[in-house]
Amino acid sequence: MPALALIPSDGPSEQQLAEIEAGVRASVVADYLTAQRTGDRLALLAAEYLAARIDESTPDGPRLIDELAGLNQPAAA
Repeated sequence: MPALALIPSDGPSEQQLAEIEAGVRASVVADYLTAQRTGDRLALLAAEYLAARIDESTPDGPRLIDELAGLNQPAAA
């Protein structure tokens, strides 16, 4: 995700918002996986907390906390 994005004066388009949201969600998942791999319990809790706050702000969207929980489940054969 770029550090700087130009947004028109009339606000971001729906496509831009979707790209930004996808980037934030991917970042939370990446942070969660890194915390899991390194055993950093505080970072793991921080990622879960952020996922819960994102879910609260987007109640109609897919739940990020469920996605994180799914990462702990073994893959189906």
